[in-house]
Amino acid sequence: MLPTITFLRHAEKQLGDVPPRGVGIDGDNDPESLTVLGWQRAGALGGLFLPRSGSAGSAPAATPVPTPTHLFASRVGDLAHDSQRPRETLRPLSLRLGIAIDERFMKDDLAGLAAAIGQCTGSVVVAWEHKRIPPLVTLLMGGPTGVPQTWPDDRYDVLWILEPDATGAHYELRQVPEMLLAGDRDQPI
Repeated sequence: MLPTITFLRHAEKQLGDVPPRGVGIDGDNDPESLTVLGWQRAGALGGLFLPRSGSAGSAPAATPVPTPTHLFASRVGDLAHDSQRPRETLRPLSLRLGIAIDERFMKDDLAGLAAAIGQCTGSVVVAWEHKRIPPLVTLLMGGPTGVPQTWPDDRYDVLWILEPDATGAHYELRQVPEMLLAGDRDQPI
């Protein structure tokens, strides 16, 4: 059975050399890190992925998207691949779930990432650079049918979820607006 795969763009980043600036985990300015708004989004993602407490004696409420069993973020390597943002976006979720973030793959190694995802069971969450998500989803779906081929530069607020179809052998794409922060849009891409 294919795993369910949720793709999210890393959270908000610094645009150019003007505020709002990227801020590393230590609080220092870092253009390769999330902005304060990005850190807020990263922290709020748990509301989408983690079961909510029910009332006393009741079962936890269902989540809007599957709770992950695997987390992937692009690896930081050299100056061409030094963005901390995918890992920072998943960090709060990783800490809450006690799941390590798999960072084996550079952001251009889509084939390697796709192969690793294919070995997973359960539910996978991938935080990646937005320009590379459409080609990765196209690769996993076996073609571009039904896959938007661009992820707009201004969209940090939507998830793409690949779910196995009724046969369990192919994927169907579903988009879920996050609706986590003020200004989030309720439309898919």
